[in-house]
Amino acid sequence: MQTPDSSFGLLSRLWLREPDASMAAAYADLFLLNVYPYGTAFTDPSGELNGPSALEVARRYGERGFRPPELSEVGAPDHVGLCLGFLEHLERRGEKDVQFSSDLLEWVPVCCLAVEREPSAHPFYKAMAELTRQRLMAGIPDSIPVPARGEGVGAMGEEEEEVGLSHVLRYLLAPARSGFFLSRAKLGQLARSAGMRLPFGSRFDVARALFQAAGESGKVGTVLDLVEAELVEWEGAYRAWSEEHPRWAPSAALWLGRTGETRRRLVEMREILDNPPQLDYVGSFEG
Repeated sequence: MQTPDSSFGLLSRLWLREPDASMAAAYADLFLLNVYPYGTAFTDPSGELNGPSALEVARRYGERGFRPPELSEVGAPDHVGLCLGFLEHLERRGEKDVQFSSDLLEWVPVCCLAVEREPSAHPFYKAMAELTRQRLMAGIPDSIPVPARGEGVGAMGEEEEEVGLSHVLRYLLAPARSGFFLSRAKLGQLARSAGMRLPFGSRFDVARALFQAAGESGKVGTVLDLVEAELVEWEGAYRAWSEEHPRWAPSAALWLGRTGETRRRLVEMREILDNPPQLDYVGSFEG
């Protein structure tokens, strides 16, 4: 039997800070610049931090007496490291929170996959992410609630009379809508695969630069082919996890529903990006 310190406690600390000074740059590059280890980054349709579910997480912490100093050091209470620390806290008290565990199982494995597929990630953090995912999935309770989030978040803005490039990018960059995560480094990798280079900037700006450069060089189709190829990898992972851990199947269905919608939308994106409307630079996506 694993002790809390050899599982959630240790993993919590590794997600919250680098193990030593030699890993500081790798930690910052991964978790500050590329993969955002927060729940709402993966579950909120906006893809932004500190959404309503983050406040609910903070409320749960307070009710159970979980007040680690890192709460004031990270960007939001639903940081992966804090969530794992809360599980350790509950274990030490001999308690469980099935709903909280269910919520984590919906998005933490997906965040871990983003780390595992991150081109710039240090092998240490890829291994840490894989171990975190395996540790969580190995302990899925029999009575886990079926995920309810995700209804109606796959659409790309049908309420708008026109769908511009900004709408396309906001859709792609929000995992709760697109079903996968594209980091700055991943976008750069896609650009290099298409024979292009991108400037440094926010994730939204890098994505916009990618599609602008693709449009100017006649490589929109190539970029969308690369996006679809990345989508295929994520879908393969969801299906494999579902087979290995059948109780995760409802979450797999949720994420596959999102990627399926993205696959359908790629057809529309091809038409939009081959014939781009006037670009909307207002209210750029943060990240």
